[in-house]
Amino acid sequence: MSDFDRDIPWKFLPEKTAAVNEIAAALQVHPKIISILVNRGIDTVDAAKDFLFGGLETLRSPFLFPSMQKAVDRIKKAIDSGEKILVYGDRDVDGVTAVNIIVSTVRLLGGAIEWYVPADEGYGIHKDILTKYASENIKLLITVDCGISAVDEIAYAKRLAMDVIVTDHHEPPYDGVPDAYAIINPKSCEIKYPFKDIAGCSAALKTAQALIFAFAKEYNKEIFLCSVSKNDPDFAGEYAKFKNDLETERGGFSSLSEIKNLSKNSFRIFTDSALLQSALIKGNSLLKDRLDLCESGAEGSIGVFIKKYKLKKTDDDAKIRDFFLNNLDLCALGTIADSMPLVDENRVIVKEGLKIIERNPSSRPGLGLLIEDALTSRNVQYINSRSISWNVTPVLNSSGRMGRGMLSAQLLMTKDAFQAKNLYADIVKLNSERRWLQSENIEQFDALLKEQCDLENDKAFIVEASNLEHGVTGIVASQMVKSYSRPAFLLITDGTEATGAVRSIEGFDAIAALESAKDILVKYGGHSQAAGFTVEHSKIGEFKKRIRAFAEKNLKSVEKKKALTVEGELKISDISIDFYKKLDALEPFGMGNARPVFCLKGVTVTEVSVFGSRSENIKFKVSQKGSRNVQAVFWNHAEFVKMLRSESFVDIAFHLDITGRNEKQIAQLCVVDIRPAI
Repeated sequence: MSDFDRDIPWKFLPEKTAAVNEIAAALQVHPKIISILVNRGIDTVDAAKDFLFGGLETLRSPFLFPSMQKAVDRIKKAIDSGEKILVYGDRDVDGVTAVNIIVSTVRLLGGAIEWYVPADEGYGIHKDILTKYASENIKLLITVDCGISAVDEIAYAKRLAMDVIVTDHHEPPYDGVPDAYAIINPKSCEIKYPFKDIAGCSAALKTAQALIFAFAKEYNKEIFLCSVSKNDPDFAGEYAKFKNDLETERGGFSSLSEIKNLSKNSFRIFTDSALLQSALIKGNSLLKDRLDLCESGAEGSIGVFIKKYKLKKTDDDAKIRDFFLNNLDLCALGTIADSMPLVDENRVIVKEGLKIIERNPSSRPGLGLLIEDALTSRNVQYINSRSISWNVTPVLNSSGRMGRGMLSAQLLMTKDAFQAKNLYADIVKLNSERRWLQSENIEQFDALLKEQCDLENDKAFIVEASNLEHGVTGIVASQMVKSYSRPAFLLITDGTEATGAVRSIEGFDAIAALESAKDILVKYGGHSQAAGFTVEHSKIGEFKKRIRAFAEKNLKSVEKKKALTVEGELKISDISIDFYKKLDALEPFGMGNARPVFCLKGVTVTEVSVFGSRSENIKFKVSQKGSRNVQAVFWNHAEFVKMLRSESFVDIAFHLDITGRNEKQIAQLCVVDIRPAI
């Protein structure tokens, strides 16, 4: 074993040649791309097609939320009557993008709306804020990215004669959700929404989309689709009925008269048969205005016809198309910032939203300034999920972390370039302060960690500090989790209470851990992997005892090193800009859809050098059996220099990247791990 081996096992995924070849041939996509999908469970032609090429038509109906119709009817009533609405959001990027989505949609529809993002008072709904707005005659409150844990606060809002619509995505309390007018949250137990992991801004997007549709002629009307299996006078085939984009009925028919009877109460009729279209119109010219032809390309398949209909509807519906065009960029930002898994609907939202940002970032002057800064001073080459998460969302998040989240909400909302520049300057200054504060807190919490915890044996770290500024505790906890692969609970005491943040690891539910101490907590909420909480100072000792007991019971062992999954072996001849561009088909990368890790085996290393302000990075070149040289960079691991200079052959695990601009671009290995060749 080499002195420089970090004892990280490499896990090579199996080759599933038959499935890969079938899908690659059907979709005309590079087999190595398909191999990655197959190993990630996307192992059919239809699933791969949806993943690679699916667009907005694949997004599910917002009316799958049982309370959605009740929610939008109440908002529509407020808009129609001129009643003022309040949107109350969280102060992170997910929250402020959600605020923007609801506010812009209600204003587009002519409604009167105000918005609020908490400042120094911290996360969640606060009763004094509700009292203030109730005195201003607010009767309808819409929460975004918060509210699902605010049982007492929403009960208080009801006593103030407010109707409360909760749109959220955090875990609901185990002992019941608030008594709100309507709840739009995929994680609420009574809601059977098929995809649970949407962001708070997506819950807001779904609500706003349903609200737009509530003003359309088709709202609450029946739509009839019929697909004919043979083009002759004796029509036979299948039909489906929809209301609010939800399928309500499906069956078969065997005659023209049966079709007429089935569709007699339908507001619109769509068919894939020109012959059937003519037959239905014949003798009933009034039907012409509500009958449309939609070619399916596959006679007799109602499933294919439904997909074609949804694609046509998305393309043809100008209001919905404009709605997505005006909001998907925001929803992409919020989804990336909240580290939502980039699969299913999140993948479509981020993929399409990034296209909008890349095409015209200056449509939002504030966002345009963020993108311009990333592309110039930070040397970003492409607008993708990685460049957004590294260079854009941390800056937007900084204002909320420093207690001024309204600045980021205003930055994204304003259409005035001068105001955007002033807001941006303020946020950049706050970001600098946030980075300094983060550095200070990391240093102090690290020292306290070593004092208060057993680094080898504790299954969860609980660290208590005082006289530190709040705002970056979650970031510090994330750093701790990354360094030690253990859940981290960090608390800062302030007077009689301590405010804390927890970041977790796979297999350890932070909300369940907090539930084990709920009777001694002032409040708590969040996700299974990230949450916040408040506890009275006098009960911190009991809190630590409960969390340690929960960790002992639920974490069977302390995992020191997680296996590195390698998704394919490449040769030097595969390393090219062309192959890098083929990998774009798998974008956006992020949580749940990680950048693939490849490996080169038995390479020779030359031209090794270190660089960086602390000489912390390594740059070198590799070749394979007399091949051309390929450049590689290993960030923050200068300790591997000795291995690279002493070993004859090494194996390298890496992400494929590019460096340089325009005609000087070259493919580069972004190294993840190195080991002596096996």
